[in-house]
Amino acid sequence: MKLASHPDLLDRIAAQYALGVLRGGARRRLERLAHDEPAVRAAIQRWQARLAGVAELQAAAVPVDKVWCGIEERLGWKAAGERGPAAAAGTPGLRRDAPWWQRLWSAPVFWRGAAAAMALIAVLAVGIGMHLAQQREAAPAEVIAVLNDERGQPAMLVSWDTGAGELIVRRLDHLRLSGQQVLQLWALPDGGKPQSLGLVGRVPQVRLALAQRPAAVPALAVSIEPAGGSPNADGPSGPVVFKGPLIHSRP
Repeated sequence: MKLASHPDLLDRIAAQYALGVLRGGARRRLERLAHDEPAVRAAIQRWQARLAGVAELQAAAVPVDKVWCGIEERLGWKAAGERGPAAAAGTPGLRRDAPWWQRLWSAPVFWRGAAAAMALIAVLAVGIGMHLAQQREAAPAEVIAVLNDERGQPAMLVSWDTGAGELIVRRLDHLRLSGQQVLQLWALPDGGKPQSLGLVGRVPQVRLALAQRPAAVPALAVSIEPAGGSPNADGPSGPVVFKGPLIHSRP
């Protein structure tokens, strides 16, 4: 009989399997069928998912003294038949000559201290995270340049994030670029070659990591370059489309 052809029977057997009441040869045969037939495997998984939360509704059970004694005897913590004062009170006990690590591991004060330490670490982590977030909010990025297009309209906003050590470049323009073109940001020093500050690409905003805030140049500029940036080591290879003076912070 092909079990998958009888969905009602398959559903009942899968429920018995998930509940653990299907035993012996019947359980092994169903496991073999589940390995070979997706429908049987799916029925078992459905019932296992339905019953997954049942254990959470069961109240925690405290093992009786006899169970604790058996565990201690198998671990070698207590000789067979030995019962100490702690065992008589319904809690597991250890021999007085047990190793220190066994006594520490079994001591309630150890676990209470560990739980308190973990709680303290969690509180500290939350506090540090909030403090760092407040610092970032309290120190916003400083605008250092507004670059204009050829018509004198603002086209790009350049800010300096002191905490991150990054330039934040926001595009305000509607300049269209081909798939093979990108924008490149340059620092324009007095009497020297333009220095590349990084590729802006074609995205609305980008962050450029720098070793320090641009300060020794009077102006910034943006040029249109091929993908990968200007091949010219002396500066832009394409047209300069945006330019603006650097705003120096007051001493």
